[in-house]
Amino acid sequence: GLAAALAAARRAAGPSPITPIDLGYAAARRAVRVEGDVAGLGRSLVVRLDAATTIAQGRVPWGLGPHLAGPEEIRVVAAEADVAALRARAGERPIVLVGRHLHRLPGGAALVDALTAVHPVVVVEMGWPGRWRPTSARAFVTTYGASHANGRAAAQALGLAP
Repeated sequence: GLAAALAAARRAAGPSPITPIDLGYAAARRAVRVEGDVAGLGRSLVVRLDAATTIAQGRVPWGLGPHLAGPEEIRVVAAEADVAALRARAGERPIVLVGRHLHRLPGGAALVDALTAVHPVVVVEMGWPGRWRPTSARAFVTTYGASHANGRAAAQALGLAP
């Protein structure tokens, strides 16, 4: 069982035992699913889609932001986002669009469809995607959670974190 495996791993590792954080990260890494092409995203514009600009939401860190090793991250409210403005901000860079339950977020699916139709976009779903898939996205990445470990695992899968 897991307890025996942990005990064996602890013995093998010597003085540095496996921590719950390591286990959570390993699980998060295994949970990440990548459909499509995620090459060459190192200089992308990361756009985190929020439902609303609430202070409460700002207190809960989620997404790729804490893990990024270079790319610029901006936050936008999905229903207020302007496709032309996002494209202008990105310029030649691909866009990595990050959200939770994007298909249920007000304006979320419409923004994804409009942006992926005219710009190279990788969509990162940090909730549960259900059957929804962004049709024109260059890649669709699902993390099945929005924890710190999920964000790190996704950023690494995209080549945006060390």
